[in-house]
Order: sequence, then C-alpha cells, then structure tokens
Amino acid sequence: MSMSPNPSNGNGNLRQFFRRGHRWLGVFVAVFVLLLALTGIALNHAVGLKLDQRHVSWPWLLDMYGIRMPEPTTSFVDGSIRATQVGDRLFINARDTGQAVDGLSGIVALDPLLLVADARTALVFTTGGERVEAFDLGSKLQGPIVRVGRNGGRAAILSDGELYLSDPEVTVFERATATAPADVHWSTESALSVDDIAALEAAYRGQGIALERVLLDLHSGRIFGATGTLFMDIVAVGLILLGLSGLDLFRRRNRRESVGRSRNRNR
Repeated sequence: MSMSPNPSNGNGNLRQFFRRGHRWLGVFVAVFVLLLALTGIALNHAVGLKLDQRHVSWPWLLDMYGIRMPEPTTSFVDGSIRATQVGDRLFINARDTGQAVDGLSGIVALDPLLLVADARTALVFTTGGERVEAFDLGSKLQGPIVRVGRNGGRAAILSDGELYLSDPEVTVFERATATAPADVHWSTESALSVDDIAALEAAYRGQGIALERVLLDLHSGRIFGATGTLFMDIVAVGLILLGLSGLDLFRRRNRRESVGRSRNRNR
C-alpha cells in the first residue's frame, strides 16, 4: 500500500509556527510597549509634573549625551582665587563665568576686583566672579599678553617684553617706564588637585539634562543615538507583525470553529 502525504500536517506545522512566532514576538515587544506607555503617559503630563524643571545628572547619562569636560588647559592661583581655562571657557573658583578665553595668561587679585587675561584681552571681575569690564588690548600691544601680575595696587601685564600697568581702578592700561618687570609679582601656573578637577567637572556639566528631554529621547530611542532610533523602528515593525499575526490566528480559529459547527449540524 502506498502512503500519500497528509496535507493537514503541513497546515498544522504552519499554524504551530504562527502561534510560536506570535507568542515570542509578543514577549519581545511587551517590554518596549510598557516603556512607550510609561514614557508617553509621563510626557502627556509634562507640564503638571514640571519635567522641564527637573534634571538628572548621572555621570553615565551625561556621558551618553556627550557632555564631557575636556582636559583643563591652564590654571593660575592668586591667594584663594583660582582661574582655570577648560576648553575655551573661563572658570573662577570652579564657577563658569560664561566668558570665552584664548590662552589664559594669569590672574591677579586686586581686592575687591580680579583681573584675568588671555592672549589679547584683560577681563575685570568682582571677587564673586561677576564680570565688570573687558579690555581688548590686541590693537594696543605689540604682541600677545604672556604674563599677568601685580605692582602695588595696580595690575600689570607683560607683552613682547613691554610692561603695562593699570590705574588703581583698573579702567585703563598704560606703558610703564619707571617700573621694571622684576619689580612685579607675577602670576604663575598652579597644578589642579583631584578635588579641583571634580569641582570643575560638576560646574562644567551644570545641573544636568532636563527630565523631559530624557523621556522624549527614551520614548523615541534617540537616547541611544541612530542605533536606538533604528531599534525603536524595529519594535514598531514588531508591533505591526504582532497585530497582523494576531488577526490571522483569530481568522483561522473562527474558520475552524465555523467548520466544526457546520459538521455538527450535518450529523
């Protein structure tokens, strides 16, 4: 007797494949559906929850957003006041002044004022770090500012071997003819301690990332860059497949039940 293949076995295997695929796809997608639901609900109530006013400053999260402090370039100390260049930003006692500098040359304390200079600009601050004045001396000097110091109660700067002194109120600089550079107490570079670097890094990174932005990026996958966005697209495709496979299984089940009821009536 010859045996012929049973077509019902193929259909059974196909149904089993669909069921298993539907089940595992559901497990995979469920985690991300939960994530999308939770972040979506939070974002719908962003104003009430004040998500734009809440910040997170976890180091690993800030690293993911690329908020990393570059290596400090130079740092000078005069008494208890420290000026440090980080990237192109000037920090005074680990406080971001919001001032860009190019080649920090030194700092000098002239209570109640501070003078900080880079290659061509002399910046006057209060001891609290608030900027008072900025002097662009590039057109007046023969070269870049290479040193900053103090002579009595006056600020001193050295450029191309020439000495310039300020008036007592630090409102103007004039070339000094009666004072030699050797008579000036010059600012010198100072190494940063571990605590100094930690304080600078905290100030550089600021208060962190707004929670609303984190949730938006988590919802869209952008928090993980282009890869995260692509992955969330794959999850969306998984949801579509899950829906289609669910509808197909529902259709097949209804058809089987309909056939079964029809057979029962014909008996």
